[in-house]
Amino acid sequence: MAWLTTIPRSEATGELARTYEAMAARPIPDAYQPPHGDAPGIIRAHSLDPELMRLTFGVSGALHRSTLSWADRELISSVTSRTNQCFY
Repeated sequence: MAWLTTIPRSEATGELARTYEAMAARPIPDAYQPPHGDAPGIIRAHSLDPELMRLTFGVSGALHRSTLSWADRELISSVTSRTNQCFY
């Protein structure tokens, strides 16, 4: 298993701290709220590149603002991950 170096929200500064703040302000389903209080792992995995984090989650944010059901949004995300060979 590969391990990524990540920067937790509590240690973020500058652009990353601002990006984490923006991410935290977005609505997120309870199922994705981690018990440790930091950003979810999939978000922290992008912590070395705040611009990529904004771009990546901008797309998913648009899905969450749509009229699609949660199940449909999850299906789109799963198919996208599978297509991109990203198995998380």
